[in-house]
Amino acid sequence: MKKNKKILFFTTLIVLLTVLVVYQNRPRFILNPGGRTPLSGIYKLPFTNKTPLTVTVAGQHGDADITHTFPAGYGRQFPIHGLYPKTKNKITVQYQNKTKDFTVDIPEIMVNDEFVPPQQVVVVDKESPQAQTDDIYFISASIGTKYPSLSWAILGYSRKGNLRYLNIDDKPRLNELQRIVPENEEMMLVTDIGSETLLGQRQLDLSDENKISHHDRVKKGEHYISLANSKWGVEDRLIEIDKQGNIVRDLATGELIRKIVRAKNNPEELALLNRVVFDEDNIYITQKGTQQAIDWAHINSIVYDEKNDILYCSFRNLGVLAVKYTPWELLWWMASDKLDFLPPDDPTAKHRGFLDLLPSLQDYRVKGGGRSDGPKHQHALFLWADGTLGLFDNRGYPCDKSRYVEYKIAGEHGKWTAQKTYEYFDPSLTDNNYTSDIDVLPDGNLLILYGMEKAIVEVNKDTKEKLYQLSFALPTDMIYRVDKMPFYPTPGRLYPKEHKF
Repeated sequence: MKKNKKILFFTTLIVLLTVLVVYQNRPRFILNPGGRTPLSGIYKLPFTNKTPLTVTVAGQHGDADITHTFPAGYGRQFPIHGLYPKTKNKITVQYQNKTKDFTVDIPEIMVNDEFVPPQQVVVVDKESPQAQTDDIYFISASIGTKYPSLSWAILGYSRKGNLRYLNIDDKPRLNELQRIVPENEEMMLVTDIGSETLLGQRQLDLSDENKISHHDRVKKGEHYISLANSKWGVEDRLIEIDKQGNIVRDLATGELIRKIVRAKNNPEELALLNRVVFDEDNIYITQKGTQQAIDWAHINSIVYDEKNDILYCSFRNLGVLAVKYTPWELLWWMASDKLDFLPPDDPTAKHRGFLDLLPSLQDYRVKGGGRSDGPKHQHALFLWADGTLGLFDNRGYPCDKSRYVEYKIAGEHGKWTAQKTYEYFDPSLTDNNYTSDIDVLPDGNLLILYGMEKAIVEVNKDTKEKLYQLSFALPTDMIYRVDKMPFYPTPGRLYPKEHKF
């Protein structure tokens, strides 16, 4: 009897293992395989595809279908994006003259215990043929009341305002979208803590606190220039890293300013310097006697002109600075005469000064429109092919209204001047003290994100006509970054420009 039970047990086990092996190796769809992208999945084959494989997600709520064909030899797992929450989704896979249909029922979406509405409001759409586009508006939003400054999610919306993509980090931390770039056969998310696929599979890990790059990272040949914090300041450090994430150069903003003032060796100015620069030579100590990292610089956007070795930097609290990158020397700086960057309740306000406080820096200052109508609290630098500098000008805290603006900067040391050459001002979207973004679309139109007003706008740059506006009602105080990109790269396709020229 015991022998029969043992035989029965092993027979049953073999059958179960056989069924499991068969199940694991049969073609199937898997929703959210990494646990972070609930509106994405994979179609899995037991072998590498020998011929092209096509996937289609049926469009709903006015959206067109999203279809993509993977080339022969792509692999065994095929990413599928663009599913809808609170909906039964139809997925069709075509491979070797056979068609498989899948129905995927997805519930409502919660992010950090907050409900995320499946649809947002399209306020303006004057180019209806674009409703058939496969482009998605990807944004970052800080969602979650428990960790409001850390719990960032990356969301993607169709032109009709439908939620089609979501990426939630595995724990509360600053994992904010910087941009989306095509890389080989996939679109890659560039984030504060590295880069990853749209399925959330990390390719470059910069989660080490010494490397986290809140705001921006740009290419420099085969390397990257990335923003980072120091022990004594907020976003006052730049690091150059290789493809593996190793630091090959570590640069301090404080040193950029200090060496100019030190060259004059004026005791009075050296004393003033400690009201402007906070670094290892000037660590801020609170009234309680403890060290505090000061938000004195706050670089939020960079553009690298490799031909001229110039790094353009948007310092939210200092202005726009142009730096000769290799020798790490200041070329010029530009900011409004109204240097009221600090909010009234900033505890360090009475101890702080700005670059205009330092006599040695006056010959580096951009005059003309760079002072009388210069930027303040700006974000999202953009360098045009003719050298014109564009940016989203938040314009600080009191009364001023945010805008997109461009300057033509010319001259030489001691004679730098800026002429304002373009401005787009939307009277319905004016109060954006923080965040915001600007890209240039392939057709030359502007794509603008008004971060505090939570709206995306497309504008005809020549006529300044508003062609499109998508407004968000999300459980968030602000949105940061926008990229208008497809889920899948296509050879020969033009993509929006951000920071490039």
